[in-house]
Amino acid sequence: MELIFQKMLERAVKDLETLRRKDLINYKVLTDDGEEFGDIELIEEEAKPRKRASLYPHGEIRQYILPYVEALDLDEIISIPLKDYPHENVRGNLCAWATTVWGKGTYTSTINHAKQTVDIYRHAA
Repeated sequence: MELIFQKMLERAVKDLETLRRKDLINYKVLTDDGEEFGDIELIEEEAKPRKRASLYPHGEIRQYILPYVEALDLDEIISIPLKDYPHENVRGNLCAWATTVWGKGTYTSTINHAKQTVDIYRHAA
């Protein structure tokens, strides 16, 4: 069986060489046993940038904001102290939770830099 594959490979390389001599293609064939045919230089693809590591354990900020917002009724405003968390993280988690639970367009949030809080107002859609 291996002889059949070897003959098929030799035939394919011969056909590729003919096409390369006619300047119709460039190619590179790498076999499982390490043989190389062709003259194209292979360039490794650059690794895609990965998502940066989180500064906080998964769900930590969400657990911090939940006691403040779970019981919030319509037409109420609450302020969530920032504690040691960056305001973007607190507001991002708050908005993600509110959109999932209450729905899009049912709240307004803002960052109060003077008081170091994130405020949220829950209203009807």
